[in-house]
Amino acid sequence: MITAIIADDSPLLRQVLKDVLEKSKEIIIVGMALNGKAAIELVKSKKPDILILDCEMPIMNGLEALKIIMEETPLPVFVFSTLTSKSSITTIKALELGAVDYLLKPTGGIEELELISSELILKIKHVVRKGLNKNIHNLKKISTNIIANQNLKSRKIDIITIGSSTGGVQASSKIIPFLNEKIAPIVWVQHMPEHFTLSFAKRLDGPSKINVKEAENGEILKSGTCYIAKGGHQMKIIKTPSGFKLQVMGTEKISGHCPSCDYLFESVAEHFSSNALALILTGMGEDGTKGLVQLHNKGAYVIGQNEKTCTVYGMPKSAFKAGAVDIELDIDQIQHEIHRLCGIKE
Repeated sequence: MITAIIADDSPLLRQVLKDVLEKSKEIIIVGMALNGKAAIELVKSKKPDILILDCEMPIMNGLEALKIIMEETPLPVFVFSTLTSKSSITTIKALELGAVDYLLKPTGGIEELELISSELILKIKHVVRKGLNKNIHNLKKISTNIIANQNLKSRKIDIITIGSSTGGVQASSKIIPFLNEKIAPIVWVQHMPEHFTLSFAKRLDGPSKINVKEAENGEILKSGTCYIAKGGHQMKIIKTPSGFKLQVMGTEKISGHCPSCDYLFESVAEHFSSNALALILTGMGEDGTKGLVQLHNKGAYVIGQNEKTCTVYGMPKSAFKAGAVDIELDIDQIQHEIHRLCGIKE
C-alpha cells in the first residue's frame, strides 16, 4: 500500500482527491494539511511515500515547504499547478527544487479530476516504486554497453534531438548548462502544456552557455541553440532552400501527446541519417520509440538515460526493448558523451 499526504488550502479539493486516490485500493491518504508548515510536520511524523503539494497556501507556501522538506525529509513530491504563466514559473521552480512531477488543478469540476485519476495513480505508482525492484540483468547490460562504447570514434553531428517527460526538467539541468556553445542545433520535446515550456526554456537559458528558447514556427536552425517544443503544439523539422526550419503547428495528439517525441523524431529521420544524435530521457510511456527506430535504422546514434537515474524508466525502456538505443548512461555522463561524439574537447 502506498501512503500519501495531501497539502492544499481547499477542503473540497483535499477530500475529492483523497476519495479519487483511495478508490484505487493501492493508495491510502495518511494525512491532509492546509498549509506548508502543517505539511512539513505531517511528513516528519507520518513518513509517507509521496506528498501532493499545492504551491499557493497561507502561512507558508508550497515552495518554502518543499525546500525544507527536500533538505530534511526528502521524498517524492507532486505539486499542484494551474494553466497560467505565473503558475508555470512556480511549477518549474518546484521541479528544480526536487519535485518529481506536477498535477494540473481541475478547472472543470470533480468530474475532470476523476477523468485523470488513472494517469495520476499510474504516475504515483511508477515514482514511488522506482528502485524497489532492481533489475540486475539490466544493470549488467548497461555496464557492458558502456565498456563496449569506449572505442567508438567521434562523428559528424549536424543535429541533436531529445525527448523527455516526467523528470525531464531535472534531467535537462544536468545536460544543457554544460554544453559547448559550438554544439549542433538541439530540438527537444518535453511533455508540458502551453505556458510551461516558455518558463522552462527561460529558466534553462539562464545558466547555459548555449541559447535556450521556446521554438517558433519558421525559425532556421542555428548551432549553439536549443529549441524547446511549444506546449500544446506539434513540432517538426522541414527542409527549405534557406536551410532547415522548424514547423510549429497542429494541436492534435500523436502517440498520446502534444508535443510528441515521435512526431519530431520521425521528421529528423526524414532529413538526417548518421549525422544525427538522439537522446531519450526519463518519462512514462512509449512516446519516442517509433521515431527512434526510424532514426536508428537510418544510422543515427541513440543515447538512453539509464534506469538508475530516471525518475520514470518508461520511454527509455521502451526504446531500448525495441532495439533503438545504442547505449544507456547515467544522466551525469550524457553531456560528456555528447561532447565526445561531436569531437568537442572539454
